[in-house]
Amino acid sequence: MEQSRLRWLCRRGMKELDTAMSTYLQHHYDAADSAEQALFAQLLQEQDPEIMVLINEPERPSPYRPIIRKIRHTLGAES
Repeated sequence: MEQSRLRWLCRRGMKELDTAMSTYLQHHYDAADSAEQALFAQLLQEQDPEIMVLINEPERPSPYRPIIRKIRHTLGAES
């Protein structure tokens, strides 16, 4: 998926999610393999409340856990 389209999809209904999704795109997307890039595009299709749960509960079973961990680490939410 094109980065311009991904940037648009990173715009969420909550500023916290805008920051979280944009953080991954800016800091991790280019270095990710194609499977992880596809997973990130899939994550962007989830509803905002579900994404917030995943970010706030990073150990919750989810296929997005590796991405969530990278987001939390980059934002300083975990070491």
